[in-house]
This record gives sequence, structure tokens and C-alpha cells, in this order.
Amino acid sequence: MRSLALALLATLAAVSGLAQADPLRSTGGDEKAFAKLRGITFFFIDVTTSESRPEDADLRGEIRDAMELEMRRANIVPRSVDGLTPEATTPLLTIEVRLDRGLGRYNADVILAVRDNATITRNKEAVLAQSYSQSKRAMGTSDTTLNREVKARSRELVQELLAGIKTLK
Repeated sequence: MRSLALALLATLAAVSGLAQADPLRSTGGDEKAFAKLRGITFFFIDVTTSESRPEDADLRGEIRDAMELEMRRANIVPRSVDGLTPEATTPLLTIEVRLDRGLGRYNADVILAVRDNATITRNKEAVLAQSYSQSKRAMGTSDTTLNREVKARSRELVQELLAGIKTLK
């Protein structure tokens, strides 16, 4: 009876371990997402946060610097958005950080989006459309650890985007 219970327990542990594993990613869908980004040699960069605290301004600057560094490593030219109209800033790479802070709660959604000129016309006008988007969740136990996690997730998102663009070349 004990051996049967032990075998059931081992099977349950193995099944729950498989359920918690990361799902396998198909490469075909990823290529379609990155195909819209073919031929891009530069990006305008913008970083936004859902809160406008002085500490968040520092966080935005650090994320922007990390994005520029990763882009320069991949031979993609980063450009600044400051003072330009939305139509002039394409393709635009945006990292949006949606913070959810509360009593004992330090969470954030980090969203990377690329906006570019689209070939569709709406009301006989060209439309700027989001051609790529991906998000990750960051969690921490304090503001400091949350900021560190947000920077790490944003860097991962940019690296995944640049790796996808590199596979197209």
C-alpha cells in the first residue's frame, strides 16, 4: 500500500512539474511577427511609466540607456523622440511600464511595442499601426527590487526583438 501511495505521489509531482514548465515556442509564428519589421535599420525610442514620480524619471532614463546600448550592439541606430510629431517618429520602439504598487504589492507589466507606418488606409488616410508587441511581468518585494526586475524584463524584451530582427537578415 505504501509503495502504491509513493508511486502516485511521484507521478503527481512529475505531472505538476510538467504543467509548470514553460510552453514550447513555435518558430513559425515568431517569424511572422518579425516579418513586419524587415528592413528596419533604426528606431526612435520612447519609455513611459504609468506613474510620474521623480524616481520613475530615473527608471525611464536607465531603461532608455539600456535600450540604446542593446541597439548599438546590434548595429541598429537609436534616435530620440523629443520634439517630433508622431508621424515623424516611425518606426517607434516604446517600452511602457504599468506599475501596480500598493501595501506589500510591487508588480509591473513591461510592454514593448513597435509602431510603424501601415499599408492599410482608413477613411482614405494612411494609418500608423502597432506592428509588434510583447509583454512581460515583473514582481519585487520593494521599490528597489521592482525597478531592478523592470529593467531586466525590458532588456530581455529588447534582446528578443533584436534577435528576431537579426534572424530576418
